[in-house]
Amino acid sequence: MTTLDLAARWRALADAKVGSTRFMSLKDAVAAHVRDKDVLYFGGSMARPNAAMFEVIRQFWNRTPDFTLVAPAVANQHAPMIAGGLVKRVITSIHAMTYPTPAPHPLYVEAARSGRVVFENWSLLTLSHRLMAAALGLPFMPTRSLAGSDMGKNLAALNATTSVRNPFDDGNTQVVAPLSPDITFIHGLAADDDGNILICPPLYDGVWAAFCAGRAVIATVDHIVSREFLRRYPEHVRVPAYVVSAVCHVPLGGHPNSLPSAPVPELAGYTDDYAMLTDLRRAGKKTDTLLEWTKEWILGCRDHNDYLAKLGGERIQALQGRTAIDGWQLEAVSARARSHDSAPTEAERHVVLAARMLRHRLADGDTSALLAGLGISSLAAWMAAIQLAQSGKHLPLMVESGMFGYVPSPGDPFLFNYRNMAGSSMLSDTQFTLGLLTGGAQNRAFGVLGAAEVDARGNLNSSELPGMLLTGSGGANDIGSGAREILVTISHSPKRLVRSAGFITTPGRAVLTVVTPWAVFERPDSGADFVLTRVQARDGLTADELVDVALRECAWDVKAGTAPIVEPEPTGEELDLARHLDPDRLFLG
Repeated sequence: MTTLDLAARWRALADAKVGSTRFMSLKDAVAAHVRDKDVLYFGGSMARPNAAMFEVIRQFWNRTPDFTLVAPAVANQHAPMIAGGLVKRVITSIHAMTYPTPAPHPLYVEAARSGRVVFENWSLLTLSHRLMAAALGLPFMPTRSLAGSDMGKNLAALNATTSVRNPFDDGNTQVVAPLSPDITFIHGLAADDDGNILICPPLYDGVWAAFCAGRAVIATVDHIVSREFLRRYPEHVRVPAYVVSAVCHVPLGGHPNSLPSAPVPELAGYTDDYAMLTDLRRAGKKTDTLLEWTKEWILGCRDHNDYLAKLGGERIQALQGRTAIDGWQLEAVSARARSHDSAPTEAERHVVLAARMLRHRLADGDTSALLAGLGISSLAAWMAAIQLAQSGKHLPLMVESGMFGYVPSPGDPFLFNYRNMAGSSMLSDTQFTLGLLTGGAQNRAFGVLGAAEVDARGNLNSSELPGMLLTGSGGANDIGSGAREILVTISHSPKRLVRSAGFITTPGRAVLTVVTPWAVFERPDSGADFVLTRVQARDGLTADELVDVALRECAWDVKAGTAPIVEPEPTGEELDLARHLDPDRLFLG
């Protein structure tokens, strides 16, 4: 055999087509595969398959398909599916308005209260565990999460989780059942000629659902590229062609959410469309206005091409242009930050006090990462990390979606913003951040969480109140179950600082500090009682008056420690930093 013959053989292998993947329009893919009563999964990374979801809405509108909707977070953009009566059951870790601030979604609250839709609430990590178990063909998956929570009790009643005896050691371990959707929708940055799917991190819930779909995997992508191009980025090819039933070329298929593309600079990504997410939030406050939005942006568009034409080239280019990590320097952040009155808002007091306590708790420790939820919690964590860095102590910031070592972007307080993702020192997924870096055997993670209620034992409720569906767990239960220590930020009110949580989303095992805009409560370990240790100066009140107000507005049976510290009011420097992080006061009030 000559060298030329040998080369030809090897070239034939490299050039051989897979031949199984079908390229088709999104409209045809949905029509071919989606059926009434299907379990539909929308996820697979921070690139959300929103165009596919909108096409499902178009094709099944004015019908009652009784879908089960599964997603890591059911947020602003999922509301039209529920408003249209397409969904009978929701399986998720978050069911809320998520932009710009987390809040219960009025439509979801009403749907749950009426019984029209059943909401099955998981933690983010355990939902991913269920898909992982199904993809690996396992009967169940062990987890550190859910144990000791009311969420776990509810799911046990559905035979979806239980505690089993550890066959290798003493004690029991929590396990979750596998979950296999009928149809999995994913959105990727690109596909090659064969249908291999390239998805840039962070991978959030991960691609497990693509490997356990019962009937079909429909992949939408922004770009179609050659095999040669894809082979330059094999580390980002997450789903091989043989798994995929249909590949659909759908530019801006993740809109109004972002499309990460930083690791592949030749291909354009885009940021979240904050204007549309805000419009969706505003419309979602009433069913009528949400239906009007749906008619304009989904039903009024014959297909995704119509949708893109309605968006317009200028808006699309602006979203692509905001992906530059240092782009905030062109956005007048300082002018916006310094346009506010010098007097601190209640939220600013809260953030400053929480940041001070974080620095106090973290100054002498060996914490491996600081993990914070959305809102006041993340702003306080960002402030503390920046201030510690200025004093020479580096503390990596981490996000449950798979971001580690990121640098928060000035001017954009949204935790999952594109620049935070692109500026991370490591990108992975929920299994890595929550399962390993937060809950692993050698973790030294510190969590900062918010909640609707925290009780005298540190238990947190972010799931439900009587007749009221809240936002859900997200990663809170996983953080509470795995992190070494937790600080809670919460409003100061007897309705928030309750004797006993009405629903335990996150057991208080690791909650050692509670910070309100008025005061700080601390305890040495989970078996001890909280003690009021600090109050924040305000309105010329004496220390005794501040303590009296703080105790009176707390439903706990709690005492003040000996000579509680009076924290000074926020300084100008602290306020300036907080306002540069949130210049438009999305969280700062």
